[in-house]
This record gives sequence, C-alpha cells and structure tokens, in this order.
Amino acid sequence: MTYVEKGVALKYLANSENLFKSFKDRFINSYKDCETDIYNLVNSNNILELYRYVHSVKGVSLNVGSQVLYDDASHVLQQLKKEEVILPSIERFIKTLRIVCDELKEL
Repeated sequence: MTYVEKGVALKYLANSENLFKSFKDRFINSYKDCETDIYNLVNSNNILELYRYVHSVKGVSLNVGSQVLYDDASHVLQQLKKEEVILPSIERFIKTLRIVCDELKEL
C-alpha cells in the first residue's frame, strides 16, 4: 500500500513541483520526531495540544498527497473531541505518519 500519492498532492498544489518540494521538506522536518512528540502529549494528558498537533497534520496531509493520513488524523480528532485518548488509534496515526515521512523522503 502506498501512503503518499504525488498526483493527489500536485492537485492540491496547482501542479507546482516547487510547492510540493517545499511542503514535503517542511513536513518531514516538522514531523520527524512525531512519536516522541505525541507520546509526550499523551503521557502529560495534554488533550488540547494533542488535538492541535493532530489537527495540523490533518491540515497538510493532502498537500503531501496522503489521504490515509488525513483519514487517520480525522479519526483521532473525533476521539479527542470527546476527550478520549484511545491508544490503538494514536498508535495507528503515528505509524501512518512515520510511513508518510519515509515515503516522502523517497520522492
């Protein structure tokens, strides 16, 4: 399964390769420590900051071409709105985010 579809990203970025490269590089840099960042928020029970973190990932996920990441982020956000932290969903989100970063490095 491919987690990043460059064609989807380009559709959201007016077919601009330069814009894609810029988003890709910033995304990788911003989320390279995602596992540590997210678990720190979970362990400190900082639901508000966790919500902001996941929401920001969701906001740029389609710009890097990942519908899967968008869907996983949406699922986690629904839980967080209910002030629930369900670890399997968080772990799936982290795994997807890491895979997306790895795939983006190859593009």
